[in-house]
Amino acid sequence: MLITRRLGHEPALAVDDAARALAGHDWTRPDGALFGYFPVARGNPFQDMLYSRLRPAGLTPLPTYDLGTTRQVASMVAGAGVDFVVHLHWLNVVLAKARDEADARDRVKEFLDGLAQLCDTGARLLWTVHNILPHETRYPDLDAELRQGVVSLAERVHVMSPRTRELVAPWFDIPAHKELSIPHPCYQDAYPSWMPRAQARAELGLPDGTTVFLLLGRVQPYKGITELLDAFDLLCEREPGRYALLVAGPAGSDPETLAFRDRLLAHPTAHASLWKIPVEEMQVYLRAADIAVLPYRRSLNSGARALALTFGLPAVVRDDAAPGLRLEANHTLRYDGRTAASTAAGSVDGLLEALAEAGRVLTTPQARASAAAAAARLAPARVSAAFAAAVRGWLDPTPAPEHLAEHLVPEHIPGHVQGQDPEHVQGGTP
Repeated sequence: MLITRRLGHEPALAVDDAARALAGHDWTRPDGALFGYFPVARGNPFQDMLYSRLRPAGLTPLPTYDLGTTRQVASMVAGAGVDFVVHLHWLNVVLAKARDEADARDRVKEFLDGLAQLCDTGARLLWTVHNILPHETRYPDLDAELRQGVVSLAERVHVMSPRTRELVAPWFDIPAHKELSIPHPCYQDAYPSWMPRAQARAELGLPDGTTVFLLLGRVQPYKGITELLDAFDLLCEREPGRYALLVAGPAGSDPETLAFRDRLLAHPTAHASLWKIPVEEMQVYLRAADIAVLPYRRSLNSGARALALTFGLPAVVRDDAAPGLRLEANHTLRYDGRTAASTAAGSVDGLLEALAEAGRVLTTPQARASAAAAAARLAPARVSAAFAAAVRGWLDPTPAPEHLAEHLVPEHIPGHVQGQDPEHVQGGTP
């Protein structure tokens, strides 16, 4: 048979793809379930990693792209005698094209009404909390209303940080009994990882004797870009020639980001690749760096931190951040980003001292080995198996058959509580 396209890669053919996936579902399993999900993120391997161990648990993943298509699939499978789980991800798409506040309000109502109608077909809703609110929300109150409405309709809410309920509480409430807690996976085998450090530095023109800090991913104000460059300037004045700053990722067009870009491009010891980094080139930046910096003003789950861990990079993070990963002291340096503000954007004093301290204590082989070991504990296969087991426990709280247990329950990983009723599991993602 000639293969002309891959399953789930063309949104216009989503319903046809769903029918094709249904044909491959194991209908002999009485506990089998269909697992539709939207939106679909092709630029980030997160979903592929999270779903990589669903099939051994009897769960067939179906990319459904949007609410309308998902409702069509729900109608198609209604009465088929299997659970249809709908896994909802990022909600920023709901208000992304709103013309004004009135239009945004209408879009919230339309989406929640459509989601309620989907649930009325028997679909069982699971939502993953990726962010507190969209990073560039124009209507924070409506975005909060949207999320509270989704929580009300969802049977389970997947959280990846143990602090999720605490950090979202000012905006919306997640009932404890709805929490399904599984951490953000790291990215083993998702990106090429063969390049030695010396080659990576040579390709970027970075001196071998410098300590290189890396800011990876989209360049946006919420990532603390202004205070990072302010702190880095002061650090370079204190110890000239010892440090370099590497920024890799596409830059936005807002005034603060444009000002950051101009300063960065003129900086004598900063190096910028301000475009979307191809998958095959990601290793160049991660191998060239010594320490990842994540001075985010607001953070819930960080794919950038998971990717840095994957490459054995220690990190500097704000102590009020919640990057969805356990940050152990031997590969993470936390600082107070809220004190002694010296810029309109925020404090640099704590960040300055953190960068200096990191340059002393996080550039050791032991710190890199600790980061790599933490990443191994969050390998995609382990996290996905834990996620599959948690979903199975929600859909069918009776114990898994003995012959399936080895496929469903991995060794203990952070955020996964084994042998506990899913109703009472508490605490737990470039």
